[in-house]
Amino acid sequence: MALYAVSIEKDTVFHGRTERFANIYYFEGPSFQAGDANYKRVCDALVAAERLVHNSEVFFRGARIWSSGGTIAQNVTLGMFDYSGPGAMGSTSPLHAETAVLVQWECSRTNILGRKVYLSKYIRSQHLPAGGTFDMARGKEALTSQAKALYKAYADTVQNIEAAPGAFFLLASPTGRLPRAGDIGEVDSFVRSREFRRN
Repeated sequence: MALYAVSIEKDTVFHGRTERFANIYYFEGPSFQAGDANYKRVCDALVAAERLVHNSEVFFRGARIWSSGGTIAQNVTLGMFDYSGPGAMGSTSPLHAETAVLVQWECSRTNILGRKVYLSKYIRSQHLPAGGTFDMARGKEALTSQAKALYKAYADTVQNIEAAPGAFFLLASPTGRLPRAGDIGEVDSFVRSREFRRN
């Protein structure tokens, strides 16, 4: 099994300027040749899953997949693909642009302080889906199961992607550690602050 990284790039307008941001995923999966159509299938599946948890204020711009786990010289780009169009989430309560919903998977280990280690993804949806409220968007009230449902579906999709018949890409940490056996993604009960990175 090889280790891959995939970046899904998006942008939104905040404070009068376009902010570009990305979610980076790591997967263990079978080896294909550079330029193989299966790499685009993985990116297409991730973009489709992400569109459902971002509203129309977020625009998808591109994806890149590269080999990971080696040195900088060893890791090479395997495919770059353009995307366009907005997110497709039906929304109710606006989220602050630098607020995110946290989705995470337990990784079967603890850190030096004895705390569980999680594989985490922060979703800057810009709005909450059906079932969200103003107080949930402010982090003053816990997300309900209805508000979490869309993010749970996203977590299930990205954890295991079929690149080709019988050839699966399994979500992993940057070091190749897979989520705990049988574990499914969990949606944190409160939204989190997640600032854009600026020069």
